[in-house]
Amino acid sequence: MKKNKKFPLVSIVIVNWNGGEMIEKCISSLKMTDYPNYKLIVVDNGSTDNSISKLKKIFPKMDVIMLNDNYGCSPGRNVAFHQLMKNKEIKYICLMDSDIITIQKNWLTLQIKELEKDKTYGISGGKLVFPDDRLQVLVRKDRTNFEEKDKEQYNFVKETEAVWGACMIIKKSVVKKIGFLDEHFFYGPDDVDFCFRAKKAGFKVIYNGLAKSIHIGSYSGLSPRKDMVYLNQSYGMIVYVFRHLKFYDKIEIIVREFIRTLVTRRDPFSSFSVKNTIWHFKSFPKRLIYFFISLIKAIKNYNNIKVTDAKSKLLVKK
Repeated sequence: MKKNKKFPLVSIVIVNWNGGEMIEKCISSLKMTDYPNYKLIVVDNGSTDNSISKLKKIFPKMDVIMLNDNYGCSPGRNVAFHQLMKNKEIKYICLMDSDIITIQKNWLTLQIKELEKDKTYGISGGKLVFPDDRLQVLVRKDRTNFEEKDKEQYNFVKETEAVWGACMIIKKSVVKKIGFLDEHFFYGPDDVDFCFRAKKAGFKVIYNGLAKSIHIGSYSGLSPRKDMVYLNQSYGMIVYVFRHLKFYDKIEIIVREFIRTLVTRRDPFSSFSVKNTIWHFKSFPKRLIYFFISLIKAIKNYNNIKVTDAKSKLLVKK
């Protein structure tokens, strides 16, 4: 396939931090992509595992942005945004997690073709499955039970409220209008927040179930294993609901985050049960303090979009 005007330039952005074999598999699988006009950028969050030199051997033409520390996903992606917005040739930016495995040659072609149909189409996300072919959350209002297998029952294209940032394609014009990702979010839901902001600005969000990828991760979404993770997760969720959702949604999330100070699910994608429950008796006082810190900070900051200085994070650009 030769490059031409029918295939606008897409920049695929992957943030790495000591990604090891996982990101190597991601980028190796990405090479099957048949879309003829895309560039790969890896933003490295201060890795110490020599992963970048290995990735360069797998994908020699990729660009690398080296950061001097681990700033998290959204700040890392925003550093890439700062540079990509200066490139007039780029029309689309694809945000991809390092644990995405490409299994379709035309995953990108299908989504860009759909996005090109309408100027108001601003964001697209495909169908994500676990390695055993169980479906993940497809879109905000179409949720699976995480035991449901993919039998092509969701192979359709529809407008929705939000798609997952694990593999999300954004028109550059959206970023120009609404700005960058909000760095108040460390463990999410920065992706859903970005979709809601885009919709408020007049863009449409598209779920494209014809484009399928494996998402190995997603188990960090409600992980209870570290108290500091709970602090960041609860803060992000409360910021999100106060910014976008209705009163009863705010109450529901506040109650849920309060309950999580004491008890959480071991596997966040399975139902509560005796075997799937972790009680936080020892750390409850600490988590309770974290809850109130999150709530107070979120009420104070939910109307503000945080984007930090990109230049201060740069180590070297290759």
